[in-house]
Parts: sequence; C-alpha cells; structure tokens
Amino acid sequence: MEREADVIIVGAGLSGLVAARKVVTAGKTPLILEADERTGGRILTEFPYKDIPLEIGAQWIGDTHYRMQALAKELGVGTFPQFETGDTSYDFGDQGVLREEEFYRLNAAELAKWKEVLATVDVLAAEIDPSQPWNAPHAAEWDRITAGAWLDEQGMGPIGRTMFDICSVGILAVPTEEVSLLHMLYNIAVCGVGAELFAESEGGAQTIRFVGGTSEIPKRLTEELSQYIELNAPVQLIEYTNDSVKVSCRGGLVAKGRQVIVALAPTLAGRIMYDPPLPAVRDQLTQRIPQASAMKAYAVYDEPFWRADGLNGQLISDKGPARMSNDSCIADAETGVILAFLEGEQARTFGRWPQEQRREAIIAELTRHFGPKAAKPEFYVDGEWASRQWTRGCYNANLGTFGWTHFGDALSAPIGPIKWAATETANEWSAYMEGAVEAGERAANEALEAM
Repeated sequence: MEREADVIIVGAGLSGLVAARKVVTAGKTPLILEADERTGGRILTEFPYKDIPLEIGAQWIGDTHYRMQALAKELGVGTFPQFETGDTSYDFGDQGVLREEEFYRLNAAELAKWKEVLATVDVLAAEIDPSQPWNAPHAAEWDRITAGAWLDEQGMGPIGRTMFDICSVGILAVPTEEVSLLHMLYNIAVCGVGAELFAESEGGAQTIRFVGGTSEIPKRLTEELSQYIELNAPVQLIEYTNDSVKVSCRGGLVAKGRQVIVALAPTLAGRIMYDPPLPAVRDQLTQRIPQASAMKAYAVYDEPFWRADGLNGQLISDKGPARMSNDSCIADAETGVILAFLEGEQARTFGRWPQEQRREAIIAELTRHFGPKAAKPEFYVDGEWASRQWTRGCYNANLGTFGWTHFGDALSAPIGPIKWAATETANEWSAYMEGAVEAGERAANEALEAM
C-alpha cells in the first residue's frame, strides 16, 4: 500500500498525463493517482451506437493549438476538419426560423452594433497579460463590475445583446452576470485570438477533430505511462515539507515523493486536505472559482440531410433548450450527427429534466431548424458534467467580481513542493485542451527545476 516516486501527480486528465510524460522524458519517475476508474478527465468519447464516436467531453482543437497538434502527431492520432459549409439557422424573438442572409438583413443595425462591441472588447483585452491579469492597468476598475452589467451599458439592442450572451456562454459556460468584466476579458486575452472567440466561429477554436475520437489522445498517453498510473485512488491528504511530500488516498494507498503536481480544477484541488494548511489566499481562491455547467446532446440520423438543404448543422437561438448546435459527423461517414449544446443556465435547468422530456424538447428544436427529417433520429444520447463525481463541472471555471485582483496571484503559484496544473491554470488557451497541455508542461518543469 506504499509507493515511491520522484513526482506524485494527482489526476490523470490530459494535464496530468502530459506532466507525467515530461517527467519520464527528464529521467525521473512519476506516479499518477487518479480517483476515477479511467484516465482522460474531461475528455470522454463514447460509442453507444454503431461504433460512432460521440464526444461527451472535449472535442475540438483550433488552428493555433500547436501543442495539441504536435501531441496528436507524436501519438499517431489523425485529424480532420470540422464541417462548416452552408448556412447557419437562426431563431430570435418573434422572427421565426431564418437562414443566415435573411437574419443578417433584418437585423443589420443591431448586429453592426454587436460587432462594434466585439471590437471594443478586443481593445480592452489587449491590455491584459494572461499570466497576471490582476496587474492590467484597469484591472481594479474592470474587476468591480460584472461583464453583464458592462454589456448592458454598451447600447446593444435585444438581438445583439442576446447574440453576445449566446456566443459568450459557449466559452464561459455561465451567464455574463456571474463573471467580472476582467474575467471575461481575460478569457479573450488568454486565447490570443481576440473577440472573435465570442463570435459564432469561436475564432478558430473549433476547426479540427480527431480520427477515432478525442479519447485517442489520453488512451495512447495511458498506454505509454501505464506502469506509473494508479486508478480508483482518490487523494484525501497531502502532507509536505520543503522538499518532500506524502500523499494519502482513500483505500489506504500512500505515495511518497519529492514533488507533487495537483492536476485538478482549482475547486477540486481545494477539497483535498493539506498539512500544513495552504495559505489562506489559496484556499479563498478555490472557494471562489466554481466549475461551470455544460451538457452535450447528440441526435444521430441515417444521413446528414441538412447538408443537401444548404445548411451547416449550426443553429443559434434564444428559445432553447439548446442555444447552439453543429454538425458533428465523423469524416467520410454516411451517418448524420447533430450536436446540441446546453451551457450555463440551459444546462442547469434542462439538464435536470428527465432525459425523455429533454430529448423531446431538443428534437422539437432541431426539427424547427432543420425540417421534418430531424424529428426522427435513429439514436439520441446526452451527457452532463456537473453530476460526475470526479469533475463536478465542465471545461471552464470562472471568477466573479474581485476574484482576480484579490486572489488571482494564487492560481498557479507553487507552494513549496506543490505545483498546480489543469487547464484552468494555463497562461495560453485556458479552458481548452491546449491549455491543459501548456499547464501540464509548466508544472512538470517547475517540479523538475525544484529537484
């Protein structure tokens, strides 16, 4: 029931696996302690129907996700482009379902103002250094007000304001009223692509998918690192001195090492006991950075019929349950797959409905947008992250007012032999797989340098 290693790693998500790989490359011994019965964390590909990979978790990388592109190449995982050809379908207010050209024509003035606000957001976000947003020239001012309150003052009409909320919730997975303006701007700055991140295209963050499913990445990393991984080992206590750690798991496993990397979302890292206790600022931070809510719902059809109708499988709507969707077919497949997103308020409300009731509402919404063929899917499945014991939320964690300026400097700063990883601690592409890789590499480097 005892093991020893140079670096103990808590969590076998992408960040923890990448950190372990780097430790091995440096000639040191890692030990990954994973609470779940599987590796991968918030990456989860399932095959519930006809061997079609359906991504319940992370799905895409983007054009500037160079770490993930390199990792996939090293592991021999193929990629293919996200399908985007055709019109997006819109449903706002009492206008009914409209195709792209008509929607933009009818709402030209409001959408022009929406784009003007996006440009303003770009200018503001350019002031922020993602590694220390609390030091931005206007950080104190921007951290005192919610993003929602600031947006309400920008003069957008109801269509433009709702469009901003729908697109931003795809990144934040919470309403803009729940985050500070500084936090919203940080999310743009940390991705380095400007406010296009909050536009419909998400600034190139959803352009590339993986052959066989995203889980091929952690699967192949796990195969490389299998001798260093302990599953079903929830960490309960980390005891530490300046140059040693003792990590105790439920069930009796005890691991001893020189360094420990906690590769968990901050709120989950805060549920571990530490001896001596962590500094108050770190504990206060983890109390203020909850995981957001998201659900993905898949409808599978015998063919991607919407493509023949000139549609790209994307909807944007203020009606719900889903506020966005996309074409999620695998490359060169005859089967059609539409993915509907429920994020933020939609995940919190519709996610608690009985599945059959939710399925009925989502299929009705898809039928409004894509026609009667959408009414009869061959298969339906959905998945939500807050109910999962070892994640308790989705891809993003968010800070409200005063979060960054009062507690942000504790997010990734090492505490003795304790280093922090997970995508939430990344300085590039936080909340994405790219950020998980960056954070895992940084934490591993910190641990190696400390030894």
